Amino acid sequence: MKHLDDIPKPEHLMDEPQLAVIVALETTLVAALRALLAVHTDLLEDTFPRTIRPPDYWAERIINLGGQLAAALAKYRAALEEKDFPLADDF
Repeated sequence: MKHLDDIPKPEHLMDEPQLAVIVALETTLVAALRALLAVHTDLLEDTFPRTIRPPDYWAERIINLGGQLAAALAKYRAALEEKDFPLADDF
């Protein structure tokens, strides 16, 4: 979870205004994933087989994709800090 120290300061936002949206998205994403886990606690258990209803399936899918999105956002922030964007061929 992000701390207040991770929130961009105004001088950073002047150079990289997209950071405001990235931080908001990261924070909202963490809240959404935790809320899904709070409702679908069976996803936290490693017991199999388990009964999977459609909402459970989609919650698990969102959580997995949310983790991937969180990783991509972290890499984007790191790239901004480096000021050295990789070329499209590097992906």
